[in-house]
Amino acid sequence: MTKLDKPAITAAPIHDLIANRFSPRIYDAAATLSQEELESLGEAFRWAPSSMNQQPWQVVFARRGSELFDAISQNGLTGFNQSWAPTASAYAVVLANQLEEATARDQAETFFDVGLASQQMVIQAESMGLRAHYMGGIVKDAIAELVGAQDQWVVCVITLGHQGDLEGHDAAIVERERTPRSRKDSASVYRIES
Repeated sequence: MTKLDKPAITAAPIHDLIANRFSPRIYDAAATLSQEELESLGEAFRWAPSSMNQQPWQVVFARRGSELFDAISQNGLTGFNQSWAPTASAYAVVLANQLEEATARDQAETFFDVGLASQQMVIQAESMGLRAHYMGGIVKDAIAELVGAQDQWVVCVITLGHQGDLEGHDAAIVERERTPRSRKDSASVYRIES
């Protein structure tokens, strides 16, 4: 089996869970996620920090083979995502609560909080030997209808599962998987004042 490790080349030491996290497109299509695994991911999402402890979020898990998973695969994904995402073990549909009389700042706080919850769930997945991939190439209105979102925005869909073997896949997707990870130069992202 040929699996892939893509540790980040960092300017300073960071935790292995962060350094080794990457967003795969090749999943083990035979692997499943148990109820307990999904509950652990849900708990990590639930226990994220939020402004004034408002917890303006919800996550809906859909296991591969379920009606919801199939409907999202067929009607909720766009472009390249349609070719690889359905091999994941599950989708996590991330929802943000809409606020009554929301201001721009209220929305920013909400999306910041939902981002924290999502990342906390992804780090939990990494700690469990799973992989996750955030997808923005989705049909938000279709997904909102499929999950029955009420006064909620669909933020993203995150694929979850075990990383798959690179062998036997189309050369184009394998090449994308093997592409080295990169980030902007550290000096353009953060600065430390003396």
